[in-house]
Amino acid sequence: MRQQIDCAVLKLSAHSHWLPAALESVACGLNRIRMHELDWELMGPERSQDGSSIGLPVYAFAQASVSLRRYDLCIVPVSLDTLGWTRQALAAIPRGPFVPLLGVFNGLKSAAMQDLLELGLADFVRQPLCAEEFRARILAIVARMPRPGVLREPDHAGVQPWVHAALSRQLPALVTPAQVLAPRAAGRSVTLPSTSSTLRAGRGVTRQAVGQTSLRVQHAGKVQAPAYGGRREPPVVPESFRSAKCQIVDEFERQYITGALARHQGNIAMAARASSKHRRAFWALMRKHLIDAEQFRSDDCAE
Repeated sequence: MRQQIDCAVLKLSAHSHWLPAALESVACGLNRIRMHELDWELMGPERSQDGSSIGLPVYAFAQASVSLRRYDLCIVPVSLDTLGWTRQALAAIPRGPFVPLLGVFNGLKSAAMQDLLELGLADFVRQPLCAEEFRARILAIVARMPRPGVLREPDHAGVQPWVHAALSRQLPALVTPAQVLAPRAAGRSVTLPSTSSTLRAGRGVTRQAVGQTSLRVQHAGKVQAPAYGGRREPPVVPESFRSAKCQIVDEFERQYITGALARHQGNIAMAARASSKHRRAFWALMRKHLIDAEQFRSDDCAE
């Protein structure tokens, strides 16, 4: 649970005769909930265009979208005098993430309430306010909102995130980024040493050595080893997932078909039967990879 919930309250002169008293009546039940009044009408002389007495333009919420991010919730009081302005102000809010809005309604009918909910209000309470209900509505809205993510530290210069992920999972203390960058700039493959068996503390679970792990970095275009203190070239984006998968599948098919023909001395029917594939499908794979069965047949079979 959060230590404190900060709520912004839109303060309008049209609500001065009832809103302060309403908030005062529920102040005793707002434990760890802090109210911040927003006197937007005092910040500019511009009036709304609908002829009302509200000293705010209809795009006030849209303009304050960035400044409202410091709050967990924004309380929007609405009465019959400000219903038209509130509708236009909610409609002017751009699509996308926005601070949740809680309406405090005074004298509105059900049709107006439903209209304001469809325009973007997360929830509402009606006047006269109940301290327990008001607090429960605020906590429910804040609990539904996702918490902000943790900021990530920037990657080392010139080392792509997928290289860092491979190093952190497999060899956290054996290979440094500088050892990967130098061969990569020359277009050579990088061979990482084998990991040793490790023992998890307190559990007694031993992880066997996987063997020698090879991480091949293909040379794509002109790549220069960046200097940490100077200007560096933009990182090279690795090949797509689909193309990498196709290459691995093609290599597997080629080796499998070649091995099956070698074991059966070039007999396509026997090789297809042992592979649990139809002869036509097996022959299609041979044509795809330009594999000739004659090279696997011995002289005795040819005669």
